[in-house]
Amino acid sequence: MFTVTKETELKLVDTVGGINNEAASWRAVYFRFDQLLEQYRSDYQIQIAVNLLNDLLVVHQGGVFVCFDRTIILLCRNITKGQLDKAIFQLRYLFMDDPLAYDAGGDENPEFCRIYDLGVEYAEFYQFCRKKLSQNTRVEQLAENAQRTVAGELPPQNAARSFTPTRLAHVEHDLNKADLSRVFRRQPVCAVTAEYDVRKIFDEYYIHISHLRQMLRMEADFFSNRWLFRYLTQLLDDRMLDMLIMSPARYFETPVSLNFNIETILSRKFREFDSVIKPLVKVPLVVEVQIGDVFSDIAGFVTARNLLQKLGYKVCIDGLTTLGITHIDRERLGFDLAKLQWNADIETDMGAEENYSVMRAVKNCGPNRVILCRCDTRQAVAYGQAMGINLFQGRFLDRIINPNQKVEN
Repeated sequence: MFTVTKETELKLVDTVGGINNEAASWRAVYFRFDQLLEQYRSDYQIQIAVNLLNDLLVVHQGGVFVCFDRTIILLCRNITKGQLDKAIFQLRYLFMDDPLAYDAGGDENPEFCRIYDLGVEYAEFYQFCRKKLSQNTRVEQLAENAQRTVAGELPPQNAARSFTPTRLAHVEHDLNKADLSRVFRRQPVCAVTAEYDVRKIFDEYYIHISHLRQMLRMEADFFSNRWLFRYLTQLLDDRMLDMLIMSPARYFETPVSLNFNIETILSRKFREFDSVIKPLVKVPLVVEVQIGDVFSDIAGFVTARNLLQKLGYKVCIDGLTTLGITHIDRERLGFDLAKLQWNADIETDMGAEENYSVMRAVKNCGPNRVILCRCDTRQAVAYGQAMGINLFQGRFLDRIINPNQKVEN
């Protein structure tokens, strides 16, 4: 698998023209990343998408073509539909916060990409590639003409709302000075029997982001950009580790889970944390990693997973949807637990094929390894039990475990 980023359209036309006689063994995917929101269309984010495709399809013959308009074209030989579907699914997760990936109802947006079976669509795809070359030529001409103009550029309309380095420095300062104990939360993960006997297995520790934003009087757009949010959560990870290192006996009396970025797990601060708590803590510990982080850095996740498991931690993949859980392989990814988000819409038709797919995925993963989270009602727990799930998390369980709890998760 190779990557092309210069003279892309010309090389694409040349490559596609060269496979004419063997087109039946090739497939292509056109990712319409020019339609992404501006905050998800940076060079950095496009490069992550390219790296992900290369990692997933490293053994396949073909190439990844990054076009002038940020669209990406994948050309691949002898790839099955299932392999292609998984690659597309993981790229959707990478851009899951953008409406191009999923619509408001959580359904896949068909505009995200177009698949070409070159065995039957070669002529159409070849003309499409020639059109991309023609478009790029016109854009280059326009750019050349624009450079000759004397008129100055007007500032963009949203310049006043853009995220500047100065504003970022203020946010970093506020996060480093904030009293995180005010927004520190713990929520139990529980085993629930058919008779509704509820037993707490462990507590998840986390920072309540919405309450943090309110406490610091931050503007909403600081957290609306997923990439910026990831950077800020790394700062919070450091603060969380500092807090836990200072008082391990206070926080580790019972089994707990902690949410961390992959970069945090591989950091010196985490090694310091582990060296401090290991002699003192005798309860099981779980580290949760977001599925979006996993797919954006597969190699980093594998390194972090191996490190955690070697040190004795359990690894939990967080953020799975009912669609997402059907596309992951627990043994291949090597995690110990998975968190599935409760979706009230899917429960309305228990006989739907999607529910059967979820049931099969839970069985393959292991009913004692899947946690149905965001369970705010008894209905959510009933759905999970029907799917074969034994572990649950959410406000409904919070009220059972601690009826007098005053702070809502």
